[in-house]
Amino acid sequence: MSAYRFLDEGPSYEVQFSEDENEDVVRAIDLSLQESQAKEVNMGDIEFPQIDEVEELAQEMEEITLSSTDLSASTGGIELEWWKHFKEFNPSDPTSKGTSWWRKSSKPCNTLVCDVCEEQICSAWLRCSYWGQTFCQKHTSDGTPCCCACSRVKIGDMKFITLSDGRKLCPDCRHTAVMDPEDCKPLLDEVHRFFKGLNMKIKYYIPILLVDNDEIIRIHKKSLLGLTLYEKFELDAVNYVTRSTQRGENIKVVKEVEQLPPGRKVKAVLLLYGFPNRIALGATLAHELMHAWMRVQGYPGLSLPIEEGLSQVMAHKWLEWQSFAGDDYMKGTSDKVQFLRNLKEFLKYGIEKRHSEAYGHGFREVKWAVERYGLRYTLEHIARTRKLPE
Repeated sequence: MSAYRFLDEGPSYEVQFSEDENEDVVRAIDLSLQESQAKEVNMGDIEFPQIDEVEELAQEMEEITLSSTDLSASTGGIELEWWKHFKEFNPSDPTSKGTSWWRKSSKPCNTLVCDVCEEQICSAWLRCSYWGQTFCQKHTSDGTPCCCACSRVKIGDMKFITLSDGRKLCPDCRHTAVMDPEDCKPLLDEVHRFFKGLNMKIKYYIPILLVDNDEIIRIHKKSLLGLTLYEKFELDAVNYVTRSTQRGENIKVVKEVEQLPPGRKVKAVLLLYGFPNRIALGATLAHELMHAWMRVQGYPGLSLPIEEGLSQVMAHKWLEWQSFAGDDYMKGTSDKVQFLRNLKEFLKYGIEKRHSEAYGHGFREVKWAVERYGLRYTLEHIARTRKLPE
């Protein structure tokens, strides 16, 4: 079975809390801060550090995590690891001591209950306010399932499935997940039309392959959502997913070998299978095809913030285009439709607020230039000067 390819011709909703919920959250945070005011508190034989030490530790942990998300200039991919993504999507400002992602209290918090274990939270806790989940910090390392697409943790009787490479998928994301090349074909055609509508028609032969995480790691040594293979990759073939089957709560895949064309500027674009169609996978494909387009058009020697910033702008534009195009493609119950709308806004917010130098700051710099001068002029200026217009 051959892989699908691009040829010459290709065919605000925002999660809000109620007034009472907002008051509860504010009260919980205030209480946590008040309890942490003491210089030193003893509970039995446990001695807790001063609040300044806790905040400094939290800040150090955030800086270490976020700084490790930057990739080399030759990567052309988006990092996958859930913990890094989940921290980056948090709406809090990590540079402000009063709104640090980590919160640690020396006494039990009488107003917060963990959504996972349903017990009163009495230690470090985490909150992703976008999805409205609050849970003990221990659940990030105790094996609690977390969806690889939307980053929500398993709560209650949610039935997560396990993909062939060990990733977990929540039932909402499973509803539209792309598991086979046949499922991906309409999306590939639509992203092609998206580029064509921006006067960036792709006339270059590029294999688009669905792969699992094991194959991504084999090629690049890191987990990525997508990867563009340039001529520098000394790779002759890729093991791609041809079909999948579900047995109980597990997904099994069948793979075939795709021989890559030699002597090409762009050998292939790899996409991680199992992500929601048209939203998460579409944004990743738009990002990777921008890398491919720049290679084909001749944009060598770009700095990492400009190259990744341009690719992130295309992913963001894709998500905005989905909003403009409407939600007619979203079929199913009202809850599932609403989830997909939330996921779309969640991914847009994640791109806008990311902290890394290349993917975050680079995106915002490029987006500013595109909004001020337009995409065409910005691209022409970069082609001439290798810099953004000022």
